[in-house]
Amino acid sequence: MSGSANALPVVLLTGFLGSGKTTLLSTLVRSPAFADTAVIINEFGEVGLDHVLVGQADDTDVVLLDSGCLCCASSSSLQDTLESLFYRRQRGEIPPFARVVVETSGLADPGPVINTLAADPLIARHYRFDGAVTTVDALHGLATLADYREAATQIAIADRIALTKTDQADAAAIAAIGDALAARNPTAPVQCITPANRADAAPRLFENLQARHLDAVPAGGAPATPIAHVLRYGIVSYAWRQPAEPMDWETYAAWVRHMQRTLGERLLRAKGLLRWNDGTVRAVHGVHHVFSHPEPLARPAGTPDDAAGDGTPPAAGVAGGAADAPSGIPAGGPAGARANAAAGAPSGALAGALAGALILIVRDVGAEEIDAAFARLEHKSKKHV
Repeated sequence: MSGSANALPVVLLTGFLGSGKTTLLSTLVRSPAFADTAVIINEFGEVGLDHVLVGQADDTDVVLLDSGCLCCASSSSLQDTLESLFYRRQRGEIPPFARVVVETSGLADPGPVINTLAADPLIARHYRFDGAVTTVDALHGLATLADYREAATQIAIADRIALTKTDQADAAAIAAIGDALAARNPTAPVQCITPANRADAAPRLFENLQARHLDAVPAGGAPATPIAHVLRYGIVSYAWRQPAEPMDWETYAAWVRHMQRTLGERLLRAKGLLRWNDGTVRAVHGVHHVFSHPEPLARPAGTPDDAAGDGTPPAAGVAGGAADAPSGIPAGGPAGARANAAAGAPSGALAGALAGALILIVRDVGAEEIDAAFARLEHKSKKHV
């Protein structure tokens, strides 16, 4: 479904119970940078946006906070809530908003929410999925991953990860969860969140999500190689690097049909940035059977194609700089090497992303099936050589 050029970006905030999602969201809605944001939450009391939100709730279930952020309690379907917000915005009944953040419950599989944004024709006309931010508890994250399949899925689909409670965890615990996150989602930048940096870090987590750091993706041409495993749940990430030839719509549409027919529900997420034969770089999103229309990458004004200047990826380091790094996640370590995009340095990440790469996060899918899928993307370039 092709979306409008003016479609509003929607960011998904997910994370397991007790992972600090509530605190992060409470900080975000008070940030002046997010004054023009609509936040959809499940229940006022559950999310805990303090007495400011609960005390002002009325029959409309829409609250305008002092910061200018618009908060909505969703007791109906996500489709109905998004549609209602859009038309009330159009009629001037609520202040205009430029983006939407959807908070999911701690036990939720984020896949159906992403599907809603792409599969519903009306929603896809007015909104576009911009990415997912997942909170992970440094104290209890490993135990949660061992016990709950939903937690592994939430991490696997993330575009950025907020590692919370690092001020309460020791170096060994932080190192262990950092390695676990790197193994499960090697392309998601990890931002350590503490009370001291939360106010500055929270808004940055939700900015420039399209500029993903994909330099970890190997060069194309080789058989499918997994870049991450979650063996307990059969979740594996595979990467494909686009060759020199750009993508065309016929090849892409045929590939999507193949993915829908062969992988279906086993495809947890497809995400990436591909170069197209019309000169654009477009973001690709897919979950299960549903793929959204590839939208052109919104590049900051004045940013050259080689945003880093020399084509090199950004220097490895933990978000906020090596001096701020917890001792358990050293600069250049598994989590630190992907943290720069969340640290407010999108230009280097953008340079890496513009090379063209695609990540497939799948469950119970073998390398042979992935090879076949990637071969269909290569078919076009080979056909026209």
